[in-house]
Amino acid sequence: MCEKSSRYNSLLFISGILFLTLGSQNTFADTGNNTLSNNLNLNLCRTEDSAATKHTRPRIFSSEDINNTEISADFTQSSSDGSTSLDGNVVIEKHLLRVSADHAHYDRQKEELQVSGNVHIDTEKLSLDADSGTVNMNITSEINNTQGYFKNIKFFIPDSNMKGKAETIHASDSDNINQHSILNNASITSCDLFDPDWFISAEKIKLDHVEEYGSADDVVVRFKGIPFLYTPYIEFPTSNRRRSGLLFPELGSSSSRGIELAMPWYWNIAPNQDALITPRYMEKRGLGLDGDYRYLTKSTNGELKGSYLRKDDIAEEERYQVDYKQHSSISSNLLFDVNLRDISDANYFNDFSSSIGTTSQTHLDRSAALRYDLHNWHMRALIQDIKTIDDAAPLSERPYERLPQLTLNGDTQVLNSPLLFTLDSELVDFTHEDDSIITGTRFILRPGFHLPISGNFWFIDPAVKLSHTQYDVDANAVGAATVSDRNLLIGSVDAGLFFERFLKNGYQHTLEPRLYYLNVPFEDQSNAPLFDTSTPDFSVSQLFRDNRFIGGDRVGDTNQLTLALTSRVINPNTGNELVRASIGQIYYFEDRKVSLDGSIDTSSQSDVIAELETNWGRWKSTIDLQLDIKDSTLSKEHYFLHYLADARHLFNIGYRKRIINKSIDIEQTDTSFVYAINNEYSSFVRWNYSLKDNKNIDSIAGIAYDSCCWSIQLLAQRRLQNSTTINDVYDNSILVQFVFKGLGSLSGSTAKTTLEQSIYGYTDVLH
Repeated sequence: MCEKSSRYNSLLFISGILFLTLGSQNTFADTGNNTLSNNLNLNLCRTEDSAATKHTRPRIFSSEDINNTEISADFTQSSSDGSTSLDGNVVIEKHLLRVSADHAHYDRQKEELQVSGNVHIDTEKLSLDADSGTVNMNITSEINNTQGYFKNIKFFIPDSNMKGKAETIHASDSDNINQHSILNNASITSCDLFDPDWFISAEKIKLDHVEEYGSADDVVVRFKGIPFLYTPYIEFPTSNRRRSGLLFPELGSSSSRGIELAMPWYWNIAPNQDALITPRYMEKRGLGLDGDYRYLTKSTNGELKGSYLRKDDIAEEERYQVDYKQHSSISSNLLFDVNLRDISDANYFNDFSSSIGTTSQTHLDRSAALRYDLHNWHMRALIQDIKTIDDAAPLSERPYERLPQLTLNGDTQVLNSPLLFTLDSELVDFTHEDDSIITGTRFILRPGFHLPISGNFWFIDPAVKLSHTQYDVDANAVGAATVSDRNLLIGSVDAGLFFERFLKNGYQHTLEPRLYYLNVPFEDQSNAPLFDTSTPDFSVSQLFRDNRFIGGDRVGDTNQLTLALTSRVINPNTGNELVRASIGQIYYFEDRKVSLDGSIDTSSQSDVIAELETNWGRWKSTIDLQLDIKDSTLSKEHYFLHYLADARHLFNIGYRKRIINKSIDIEQTDTSFVYAINNEYSSFVRWNYSLKDNKNIDSIAGIAYDSCCWSIQLLAQRRLQNSTTINDVYDNSILVQFVFKGLGSLSGSTAKTTLEQSIYGYTDVLH
């Protein structure tokens, strides 16, 4: 039976409002960084149980039929008073709404629809089962604004996999504006509805579907039937729309801080601003406060994070950390970036961080940069201060500040020919904390030309560049001397061949010999200050640089020829490199007199440098070697092997060694793995060990359990602190992450973050 009836249109409209108000949005959903739900579709509980509510997406009506109502039943009967009864396989359908029941009765005098017997409702976002229900159609009544009432209901929200039960549900529409529904004696979970590992229960849960949030009083969270968390009031989002409120508390323990308890509060300031404010109690340190403020505009995104401890119970002093980052796109060509960091003292990261990468920091970069890009030309204005974390470091050895640095570089074609004009320029004012050492301004201008020419299997790129450097230094500083302008003509020729063949398996194999000749005349530079110049680590890329130094205070004199060979195996269908191997060496025809310490390098050959990278299916490997030709020994070794089957099966092993002046500077091993014991249990191990010092650097061991509706990670970490005053100081910590799927982590994300930072290739899959 199909009717176009205003009566049934009204009936279905009211029904649609009722059922949509039951939670057509995710009951527990993402709130940005501070999530109550994330990746909810991973390893979720199945809904094939015959007793569970099933969701079948209702039909989408065409535009011309969108206001129609389709009704079908095995039997229909109309009475003289205008009421209608429907029996047997009753189905009422509207656009994105389906109602089915064994029986339906419409009372025209009461303007009331009653449904009973296997009542089932499907909306776009929700399914609901009920024993019976009533819908009041008198929506214009100022006295009775109740839309509907259902008894003994079960519901299912497919987007979040959340399920729930309630004795009754009321849906109402006050003033036809504020739609809401109330569930009585309700519980909700993402587990099996009739045998849940965890669930939340309350006598009354109210869902506001205009503001898209839910609230409840006297809420109890039960796990394995045991109540373990009570709150007198709770609010939670019912969509991706963010809302202010308390998040679950965080709990942890470490030897440096003792037992930790944090209570994060999420503040939805505006659609483009939010903040996370977290009071944190540390058994050994005291009460602190963490904050994380984020904002987003059409041109700018930024984040301000900080931690403050008014008085550390151990250090008996104020402790703090501040970190501000900003990126602004003022226009498509004009960018502005800010990076500001500060900490209260040298031991802050040791005492309050669990990451070996953080605790090993020796300096903090604080900078602001304005960059303008136009075609191949790039301009930048930079203000930079690099803070030395160790307060005991001598002032004279700390880095210079750039206040400011202005750069312009780029290239352009000359008269539409292959010839390119290049320019690198810099103007920088160096200042320093130590008023007694040399400070001043340095100006560098390097115009040049290069002519890249290539064929099918060859290329050649001759280049010439004039390097002009001048200083304006403080003549009253200790050690200051008159610095003459420096003008050097730098000439180079870069040339290579490209040979290729196809292997039997279809891959492309290349052989690429390359020559690089560089000539830089000698000029005495010993009077020039050393503001920012250092010698880089030797690598394959260093073979083809036109300066032996990093920074503008020294231009290395040389007359040299680089010989290098690269071979690659390439997948021609994707362009991915499966194997890349390079080896090279520099041959010197003259001694190098320019240095940082006044010494002269008389060697006729550089060390041999070799690199090998493979990426074959699930396997990746890297080998870096440096052969000291004087002693015929390897002065640098790095081996790394990575295997990744999936997120729950990976393995890493690495070894690195560096020798300086015939003595071992670094020798370490680093091993880590993630191994799924079965579908539910996984293990984690990371072991970073110093062979030189015979001691552990960072050790992590843990296990995780992951069911379809909850998971837990338990990690133990022993980390060597970076102390300049005490040797072999370790921080021992226990990290826990407890996740109710659909609600999110109940214990913070420290365990997840630690694993992601410590184990290469690891991604969290537990929530």
